[in-house]
Amino acid sequence: MSSQAVLVVNPEAGRGLGREMGSAIGRYLHELGLPARILNSSGPGDVRAKVQAALAERPRVVITAGGDGTVHEAVNGWMQAGGGAPLGVVPVGTGNDFVKMLGLSHDWREACWRIVRGDTRRVDVGRCNDYFFANSLGIGFDAQVALEANKIRWLRGNAVYGLALAKILMLMHSTPEVRVRHDGEKLVTPITLLTINNGKVEGGAFVMAPDAEIDDGLFDVVVAKGMGRLGVLQLLPQVLKGRHMSHPKVVKFRTGRLAVEADVPLPIHADGELTYTGATKLEIEVLPKALEVIS
Repeated sequence: MSSQAVLVVNPEAGRGLGREMGSAIGRYLHELGLPARILNSSGPGDVRAKVQAALAERPRVVITAGGDGTVHEAVNGWMQAGGGAPLGVVPVGTGNDFVKMLGLSHDWREACWRIVRGDTRRVDVGRCNDYFFANSLGIGFDAQVALEANKIRWLRGNAVYGLALAKILMLMHSTPEVRVRHDGEKLVTPITLLTINNGKVEGGAFVMAPDAEIDDGLFDVVVAKGMGRLGVLQLLPQVLKGRHMSHPKVVKFRTGRLAVEADVPLPIHADGELTYTGATKLEIEVLPKALEVIS
């Protein structure tokens, strides 16, 4: 059964904010002249499945209400379905890096207005082994922070990431050695973190790749070589302002494809969602302008 719009709501997004906001978003879209069939996700992986199934019905638009984890699943469902309708996002998450990537407001009512207006653009998507990502993929420190942040249910907003960061820095700091291959080059180094960026911001507030563009067919890859806790503490304020590129321990390059290998298992996040806890080999590529989104 086809419909004008399908709204997939993650009730757990934003530490339960999605549960509070789902019906209000549906009502507001209806008031604006875009009735939407509302589907609530029931657990991990269900947003992906519901988006994929909804696209088979050929709606005018598929909308997600949630945070970056919800967007991550939606993008995977959209890519696996081969598209068919633009993807709209109503942000009700913790970091909302995806809407920052698109340069859009965090206000949910404004997001609804944009969706009804229907302007679209095409943006790049990353693929890592067998899954897709929209904004960023992180290896090492920031993946550990994402893992801990997802465990914190009693805070909302950027404070979640601050608390998770402090915990990782105090209790779980490590600098594994990785081998990175790209464009005929090879980098072998201990790392604090390695991020593959489509957007500029990750973790809600960290301007990891200030020069990244979401539709240029290239990743901005940032490597922070291995450093101790004091070095990390000194680097973090610079990352918050996007001023870390001249740091002597930071290496940046742009590429459309790279491979990362390690001898020890690595935690990996994609769009803030922990995708691997013990990866040792990653093949990563950009898919230029593969995703159609409401802008």
